[in-house]
Amino acid sequence: MTARPLIWVTEPIHQDAWDLLKTKARVIGPGPITLEQEAEVDAVITRNYPVRKELCDQLTNLKVVGKHGAGLDNIDTGLLERRSVQIFRAAGANAASVADHSVLLALMLLRAPDLLDRNIRSGAPQSADLRVGYEPSERRIGILGMGAIGQAVASRLIKGFDATVAAYDPGLSAELWPNGVERYQDLDTLLQDTDLLFLHLPLLAETKNMISTEQLSRLRPGAFIVNCARGGIVDERALADALKTGHIAGAASDVFEQEPPTSDNPLFANGNRFIGTPHLAASTHAGLRRTGMIIAKKVLTALTEGKDT
Repeated sequence: MTARPLIWVTEPIHQDAWDLLKTKARVIGPGPITLEQEAEVDAVITRNYPVRKELCDQLTNLKVVGKHGAGLDNIDTGLLERRSVQIFRAAGANAASVADHSVLLALMLLRAPDLLDRNIRSGAPQSADLRVGYEPSERRIGILGMGAIGQAVASRLIKGFDATVAAYDPGLSAELWPNGVERYQDLDTLLQDTDLLFLHLPLLAETKNMISTEQLSRLRPGAFIVNCARGGIVDERALADALKTGHIAGAASDVFEQEPPTSDNPLFANGNRFIGTPHLAASTHAGLRRTGMIIAKKVLTALTEGKDT
């Protein structure tokens, strides 16, 4: 019988996924590992932990990297491909969880229950602006990025709130474009017609600071923005400035360029209508189990297929 492969899980995963891994492999983590273990590691399963050159040079036996999620921005994919290390991800597994969180943040911006609650607790009067909110169907909704999460958001808004939704995603073929979502052929036109913008696209070289001062100015006055994609897609200083002027009425983000964000992040400035959550949109019990089980199965298959384990 050959030795079981060694899998390093860098961050916590669902217990069911952990138990599955242990049926066919030795599993270590979460957290740091020893120098002796580094030389034995066959596979890494990572959520946000960076897998780049320094780590890869230490893991001399590395064969497989599994991403507990969809985005690969924390993984040097080019380096791994050159070293013939297989890369797997759990694309779409957390779409429902992230979509729910995105819609939740949008509803908070549209109805301001957090501000109303604060005023009730403190005895402060409720302003006229807070007393009257918006239904999603009142807003011109635009979605940037129509992968699994973008499509799940669109479905919830259309079926649940009778909203009209448009989107921009040049990478999605016409055959896969969802029914009921108007397709825009360029970003600028979408922004000009949008006053509730959802971001659901990966962080790549071409999407870094994609939403900057120029793009923010194209949104309709009083627009709202929800970002449950990746930090770095939105220029945070530009967004803070747009919130200060009132051109952007409110914004919410589950992600930041630096995570966790520091207290002096410009988005947190007094007067800004901004809601932040600590990169947990995908963190539901069901979503974590789906994601964990998918990536565990992929990694185990890659390591053990055709072997006597």
